[in-house]
Amino acid sequence: MATLQNAPRLNGRNRAAPPAQPRLPDPKLPSRPYRPFTCDPGWSEAWWWLGVPVLVAAFTIGSYQIAHHWYERYVLPECHGILELSHFFIPLVGLSIAGGLLFKPFVRARPLVFTVSLVGALGCLYIAGEEMSWGQHIFHWNTPAYWATVNHQQETNLHNAHVILERLPRSMLEVGIFIRPGRSARRSLLSPASACRVSLFLPPTALVTTALGPTTFKLVDWLQPGREEILKRPSETIETYFFFFILAYLIVYARRIKQLEAPPK
Repeated sequence: MATLQNAPRLNGRNRAAPPAQPRLPDPKLPSRPYRPFTCDPGWSEAWWWLGVPVLVAAFTIGSYQIAHHWYERYVLPECHGILELSHFFIPLVGLSIAGGLLFKPFVRARPLVFTVSLVGALGCLYIAGEEMSWGQHIFHWNTPAYWATVNHQQETNLHNAHVILERLPRSMLEVGIFIRPGRSARRSLLSPASACRVSLFLPPTALVTTALGPTTFKLVDWLQPGREEILKRPSETIETYFFFFILAYLIVYARRIKQLEAPPK
């Protein structure tokens, strides 16, 4: 009888409260535990997160091996080649996504979320501008004499003016992208992942295929000297993977913010 009398009542005032449902990892709400985002790309969207990286590799290597003269004439040229144009339009799409996030009240109310969005927008603007020399490749103006002496390609851009302006941003991007395969190596691709407070800012596991692209083509570049050429100037293809990674990251980042904005069900 004593055991029954001391047992907690489930009716009236002493009714046990239901356990709190885990929340999405909102940087403004430090409560735990968190549940993972459900908007990250899965196998139903493999056509872009897997298909595009594979297509880039097949197109560049295949077209060069089959018709290297065509590759050098239409794919590789500065300013108007297929790869060079993709280096301009891909960041432009990323700029539109990141720039749009800056006007969202949800983003503006969270300093870290706003900062990441701002860095994404400015980074895409810088890449697109530099790739077209801020319009010089389109409108064909003459480089001012004082700047032509500074820029080793005599163009109105910054990354050819000093080695730091080219290598430092590129190295930071490389480190960030190369970390992605290492993080995913501990689990199978697209397996369920635990969530933490910074999950909003972490690249999704699906981007491991894009992250492996630069590593693969760097290996191609290292192995080519003294051997039969696999691909001319692999650095251009590596840049394509870099910029697509940024775009894909911003797409997923915007999706996660949209899911956080949605009222809880």
